[in-house]
Amino acid sequence: MLDPFVTLAEAGFSQQGELITAAGDHWSQELIVSLDWLRIAELVRAIASHSGCELARSVVLEDGSVVFAMIERPTTAHPQRALVKIAGWNEWGATPTSVMHFAREILTANKARGILVSPGGFTPAALLAAQEHRIETVDASALYAVLQGLPAERSDFFFTIATAGDCSTPTCPVCLQKLSRVESVAQSDIPDCRVFEESCLIAEPVHAQRVEVAARTEATFLHEVKAREIVISGDAFGDFLCEGPVTLMPGGTLSGSVAARSLKVHDGAELLGSFRILSGPPQSFITEIRRWHWLCRSDRRKAECERVLFEPHGK
Repeated sequence: MLDPFVTLAEAGFSQQGELITAAGDHWSQELIVSLDWLRIAELVRAIASHSGCELARSVVLEDGSVVFAMIERPTTAHPQRALVKIAGWNEWGATPTSVMHFAREILTANKARGILVSPGGFTPAALLAAQEHRIETVDASALYAVLQGLPAERSDFFFTIATAGDCSTPTCPVCLQKLSRVESVAQSDIPDCRVFEESCLIAEPVHAQRVEVAARTEATFLHEVKAREIVISGDAFGDFLCEGPVTLMPGGTLSGSVAARSLKVHDGAELLGSFRILSGPPQSFITEIRRWHWLCRSDRRKAECERVLFEPHGK
């Protein structure tokens, strides 16, 4: 009796496939990861078709994921039904959540087993979830091994089709036109107040309208603290830049360097370090954050295209 969850060697996704003729050296894992989701879908379907699988039509979702059913070994006494999914663009690297979602899709579709293609790879937790649900995982390294195992002329043909023209810019899954790179500028959020009430070492930068160190608290700041007002009632260590007043309350101690518009030291407080009075116009602690996304700006776009927003893949 055949194991219904054997690796899909017949479809070429396994490194133990029978086709071992050396192919050209055009392919690389980096190239596969960089391909448009539509090119990956076409490539996966081509590999499965080449192996003799019967394929149903593909369903494209708004996140760029592609799902299709197929029958492996259709002419044998033991055909096998499978559901294949190419991960969405923003899930190029699979997580346990995306694996669990696909497991539910397999049950809904009533398919015998699932094959999840995620070119960016799988986290250890995602691999564990896939193993628990008997889902075959396919990443860029597995696809590369398959393509290297195909006859050279077939691998070269797949390479030509997959890389013709602009092969890396993602396609809009709604109108199937190329997406556009759109930049946006956002402002960093500055909290109104940061209060430190427990003794600790603060490794991250601290920017706030007001910074307080509570009494009987020892706070050590590894990065320069930037604020419009600073109030020290405990013990603070570090460098401080304040566009307004710095106040040392009774019992408070500040050790380090201070640059501020003014400094008020109450009785029983102490400044151990250097102090410099700021002059000139106030500095803005709000910084601009430049980001970009893939958005649909095609002349053929539809209303649903407005919901398409793809993150860059490390570019």
